[in-house]
Amino acid sequence: MLLASILPTEPRKTRVSNRDASDTKRPVFLTIHRSSVYILTTVAILAVDFPLFPRRYCKTELTGYGWMDLGAASFVIIAGWTSSLTSSPAKNSRSGSSALSHKAIKKCTPLFLLGIIRLLTNKGLEYQEHVSEYGVHWNFFFTLCFIDGFMIGWRTVKEFSRDFVKGKPVNGFMGLMMMVSYQIFLSANGGQDFIENGDRRCTKNYTENWTMCDAFYANREGILGLFGYLSVRLLSEELGRFCFLSTQQHSVADPSSMRISSFLWLIHLIFTTGLQIPTSRRSTNLSFVSWALSHNMTILYAIHYVTASAVRGHDNEPQQTPRVLHAVNQFGLAVFLLSNILTGLVNLCLDTLHSSDWTAMIVLSFYVSLVCCSALLLERLHIVN
Repeated sequence: MLLASILPTEPRKTRVSNRDASDTKRPVFLTIHRSSVYILTTVAILAVDFPLFPRRYCKTELTGYGWMDLGAASFVIIAGWTSSLTSSPAKNSRSGSSALSHKAIKKCTPLFLLGIIRLLTNKGLEYQEHVSEYGVHWNFFFTLCFIDGFMIGWRTVKEFSRDFVKGKPVNGFMGLMMMVSYQIFLSANGGQDFIENGDRRCTKNYTENWTMCDAFYANREGILGLFGYLSVRLLSEELGRFCFLSTQQHSVADPSSMRISSFLWLIHLIFTTGLQIPTSRRSTNLSFVSWALSHNMTILYAIHYVTASAVRGHDNEPQQTPRVLHAVNQFGLAVFLLSNILTGLVNLCLDTLHSSDWTAMIVLSFYVSLVCCSALLLERLHIVN
């Protein structure tokens, strides 16, 4: 983050591409929030391998709260917020929806391939992993791929019935119904116990060949967790339309964001205290979804308030994003992929579990600098081309 305060804001205006033009439609406070999530996630996925990293910030095994639990949910939430600015039902035409679907299909393929590559490298190199996170073979790239695939189908359905759904909060309704149904399965039908304590195979004879049922049992956290993440995506997109589309210039922080975050915290309190639903990242249950949305809405409002206050009295001057944050935001997937590759390389070359604090700080400093400089290089090449 030190680089962000040193380098000039916004890249040189040499040539503006389509991607740059689309970025200008995104509020500055959303860009800062999005890039901050990428950078914090980049730091966490390597820092957690060192003893220096506080264990209380790690992902929870069963229930509770952990700083790293927010990472995956935040990725899905900011994707929903970003999509809300570019796929408004009021502004989309049939051709625009088709173009958006084609873009999403192109996005699914690399995510699926990245998931396969991560699976093969993890198993081939015997890289340390926790099966309680997503399962034996599943990983977050598969989750992102299936979410994008679902959104393609969902937008197609809305496009064919756009006269009926126009102006209605169908995303919010669909997300809420999906989440409530999933929570009923978890609480009333033994779903939570199955996720936490179930066997990794259907059959008791482990010498038999694997079946589809065995694959489901082995990866139940990742597969069933899709319902929670899909709900998060739909709800965040609905919240984005409500909060962002009316405040494009955002010279004053919109109090509706604060009211929504306060309401979400109240809902989360009711779920956890009143209904006794413990927060579970492993199952992405109702309490986890409400907590992730509440946390991200609160942080977003805080960033919005600070950025709006910084330009108060200078309404004619456009808000600017620090150059590093702009670059990380623009090439978020590349940054995330690079950080995963570097994390694997560091663990292969260094015994991170027994490294000193000084070693950890030096490695992490070079690691974060390399990731940020790579984002700046990608941005510069993108502008030149």
